[in-house]
Amino acid sequence: MSEKKSYKNFTIIFFFGLSSGLPIALILSTLKALLLEKGFDLKTIGFFSLVSLPYSLKIFFAPIIDSFSLPLLTRIFGQRRSWIIFTQLLLAIFIFALGIGGIFSHLSSIAIFAFLVGLASASQDIVIDAYRIELIRKEDQGLAAGFYVYGYRIGMLISGAFALALAQIISWDAVYFLMAGFMLSCIAITLFAKETRKNWRRTNHNFFSWFKNFVVEPLRDFTLREKWLVILAFVICFKLADAFAGNLTLPFLLEIGFTKIQIAGIVKTFGLFATLFGVFCGGILTKKIGIIKTLWIAAIMQALSNLTFAYLAKIGSDINSLYLAIFAENFSGGIGDAVFIAYLSSLCNVAFSATQYALLVSLATFARSFLTASAGIFAQNFGWYNFFIFSTLLAIPGLLFLFWLTQRKIIKP
Repeated sequence: MSEKKSYKNFTIIFFFGLSSGLPIALILSTLKALLLEKGFDLKTIGFFSLVSLPYSLKIFFAPIIDSFSLPLLTRIFGQRRSWIIFTQLLLAIFIFALGIGGIFSHLSSIAIFAFLVGLASASQDIVIDAYRIELIRKEDQGLAAGFYVYGYRIGMLISGAFALALAQIISWDAVYFLMAGFMLSCIAITLFAKETRKNWRRTNHNFFSWFKNFVVEPLRDFTLREKWLVILAFVICFKLADAFAGNLTLPFLLEIGFTKIQIAGIVKTFGLFATLFGVFCGGILTKKIGIIKTLWIAAIMQALSNLTFAYLAKIGSDINSLYLAIFAENFSGGIGDAVFIAYLSSLCNVAFSATQYALLVSLATFARSFLTASAGIFAQNFGWYNFFIFSTLLAIPGLLFLFWLTQRKIIKP
């Protein structure tokens, strides 16, 4: 691969990361700020984490995206690019509709379109992950993952900090309309990307042979691993403490007195750089000391970072303490992101990488959606201080599974 082509490919991966990161804040932290401002209670806001459930269900539609073509679009753009363009177009439409739902504060409409944004976004992630694996040489996958994560985080910055700051100036519906426009512009990047399945042709399978080849075989291959159930349990629990606390971080900060501008500047912007620094350090640590030790460092740091929010709950809206809490949370999360991507990638058989990666990512995001849905109930019943103490304790299952896997030599350095 020439240096010029390599540069172009990494640039495409960066912008695809941005396209993947843009929608998620619009149905999680930014949407929760909108709901809080509209007067909805914490229990309702907490349950809105369920709209991200499609991220946990990627395994069910990954085989479909991997094996089916789209009428006309596939013939014009190719199999991978057609699916990326299709999902980006759906995202622009659903984000626009979500803004309309916000105008009328209609909870059902907001929930439905937020779920549809999650569904289209998860579908986009599946095809972009497969595209990245096919486009980039194996020895460059680590670097490509870094470009993707950086783009992803900037996408979240646009739909998080930028959107939150805009909400101080313009209405929430206008913010979502603007984000829909950003999403629509991502299609232009896809048009410049080259198709990775140039000679792809859909094979006519009956349902049973399709199901066997694209669903059963990838899953059967994974179950041949030693202690595969423990591996899956660890994948679910690794980010549980971090996700549980993060589910209500924005409502917590608004409730104790921080302004949206402060949150945009510190939580979103400063937090982004802390995360990127963590991703960089996580990559270096993974290379220097290996996956196993870096997983331990990340798991412990992610748990302890929740205690900084417990401290913040005690002292109130202190800016310096907020900087400390945000740095601790995002730096540790960045290390966790880097080593976790490396770990998930190491678990995949190259022959079944798309479906197996979708399985692992689905389970990893399970903690962020279904298992964190009750966070609002715990916050209301425990109070903020005890809530963050409890969220720290949720790291224990992940640490126990990690100990089991390392003692059995299932995770190798």
